Amino acid sequence: MIHLSYHPAFDAFHAIFRFLRVKFRQDVSDIEVDKLRILDYYLLFPWRAAAIRLAQKDLEVRRIAKRLEQKQDYATLPNGEALLERMRASQIAALQTMAQDGVVDAKHLRDGIVRFKAFSLPSELKKRIDSKNDEEADKMAIIDALSAYPLLGADGLKGRTALLEHRYDKI
Repeated sequence: MIHLSYHPAFDAFHAIFRFLRVKFRQDVSDIEVDKLRILDYYLLFPWRAAAIRLAQKDLEVRRIAKRLEQKQDYATLPNGEALLERMRASQIAALQTMAQDGVVDAKHLRDGIVRFKAFSLPSELKKRIDSKNDEEADKMAIIDALSAYPLLGADGLKGRTALLEHRYDKI
């Protein structure tokens, strides 16, 4: 018997929506692909932020993550690094779709940078993004704190989250 199940972590179109949520919340024009992928991971699984090695000023993130643990879904998913790797295909497909649609620059994407171009969204979609960000203020507080960290190095997002290898980063 075949069982099909849906999870937003593996949906490229849902990833586009999440990427746009991060873009408009952080008001970024350029962000590293891996940093966006990590932020996307914590947008989907905010309770897992309790395990991040945080700076003293960001310890509130751990308290928020522990509160959100009650809201976690019942899907059986791998932990940390393995889950982010499984999400890679849908995240990359989402970024390639955004590049094809002219939302991000394809040349920079090949270089590992998501550079958002000037684009306009339908007003209904923009309202939905803003509304979702407002109603999930706790999740967005985690994203706000994590986006302040650089990507590379032991004290960057890669090193603090242990989701991606950081030992060979050029710093």
